[in-house]
Amino acid sequence: MNPLDLMNHYECKTRRALSQKIGFSEVTLWKWEKKGIPPRTQALFEILTEGKLKADRQALIN
Repeated sequence: MNPLDLMNHYECKTRRALSQKIGFSEVTLWKWEKKGIPPRTQALFEILTEGKLKADRQALIN
């Protein structure tokens, strides 16, 4: 899962819109773009989206 997946799922065109929708700062979203979404956060979004977005299983193992 990456920030673009979140933007598409939540139908947001900008980082600011996504930030407001999911409650994470724009700085956090920028960091996710550079380093990836942390595994536990991916797992949270998998639950929140009822499985429509999937956490990267390899990231969860490491």
